[in-house]
Amino acid sequence: MTKLANTYHDSLNSFCIVGINYRKSDMAIRGRFSLSADQTLEVLQQAAAKNITGCLPLSTCNRTEIYGISNNPEVFSQLLCENTSNQSEDFQKYSYTYQGLEAIEHLFKVASGLDSQIIGDYEILSQLKQATNVAKEQGCIDGFMERAINYALQVSKEIKTKTKLSSGIVSVSYAAIEIIKEKTTNLSDKKILLVGTGKFGNHVAKNLKDYLPVSDISFTNRTDEKANELAQLFNAKFLPYKHLSSACNDADIIIVSSASGTYSILPSFFTSRKPRLILDLSVPENVDPAVKKIEGTTVLNVDEVSSVMDNTILLRRAEIPKAKKIINDTLSSLEEWHRLQFNNPLLRMVKSQLFQMNEMYHFENSSPGKIHKTVSSLAIQLKVKKDKGCQCITALNNYLYETNN
Repeated sequence: MTKLANTYHDSLNSFCIVGINYRKSDMAIRGRFSLSADQTLEVLQQAAAKNITGCLPLSTCNRTEIYGISNNPEVFSQLLCENTSNQSEDFQKYSYTYQGLEAIEHLFKVASGLDSQIIGDYEILSQLKQATNVAKEQGCIDGFMERAINYALQVSKEIKTKTKLSSGIVSVSYAAIEIIKEKTTNLSDKKILLVGTGKFGNHVAKNLKDYLPVSDISFTNRTDEKANELAQLFNAKFLPYKHLSSACNDADIIIVSSASGTYSILPSFFTSRKPRLILDLSVPENVDPAVKKIEGTTVLNVDEVSSVMDNTILLRRAEIPKAKKIINDTLSSLEEWHRLQFNNPLLRMVKSQLFQMNEMYHFENSSPGKIHKTVSSLAIQLKVKKDKGCQCITALNNYLYETNN
């Protein structure tokens, strides 16, 4: 087997995933292993320093996973634990590891929303794309991993088009809207404060404007410029982050979706006593647990917000078999593509030999087009027949016949 063929073979079998998600761990545990943007860069840079050809960290409110190329998935567990200041033994209690086709299948399920806490939630897709771009910038996405990710995006698109797995408007950000409607009366005179204006905060902001009859919405963020841009985009108010305390005290509804290693929303912010709803969609949690003890204040975390969509999820479960069939069909396509990569070195060799023969013997009827045609025909034959040696000899004989007659 050639070196290149070995590379493709090893890539498929070495493709792995280590991770932790909502299935085996609660919000507090997931928060401990969550990766910030800076920590993600550290993981990627350390992976590159170890000459790891493929590494893709994905950290969301419901999961932290590292997709990689290695025969030893433990290397990714170590990278995650070292950069989140955790012990490997603790990670092993809640984590999972997949290798080879099983890992590819898991990637497909994640990309399609089949493995989301809210089945069919496609917010994960944009998060996967963003994570891929970051990993690419650090040179941590090799050819095979990029191909696997492209297949995952293809699966996601096909499932969204051909099934009702994502029917209706269901996501964590929309679930937040449903809770606000359920727990709040007279929404028109309520003040809403959105803390955190990243991509997830953007989804929340859009749903606020689309589905709630509220005119008094304010945005704040550690980076004032980002909050101001989003406020202008949605025709809302901008509040400088230095006024976070007073803004929280004035608000009736607070939605927190910012990434922080420490609590951003503190009990000391609230001097007024009035009914107040706080939705903490951050991982780790950004609202100090003591805030829950304040009279009239309701605080819900991302797991509690997600649970309101249970009825919709039951309806979506009927679409799971269709989605799984699409995943299985695409897995077969990936396997076929992978198998054909073993023929590429042989095809290149035959092509090179034909050009060399032309230079040596100066065939009258030869042309680059005929060589390409011969190689293309051979590729088709190799796809359906296993006798590579016989097929190569036949291809050479056919070429010699055509160029001498």
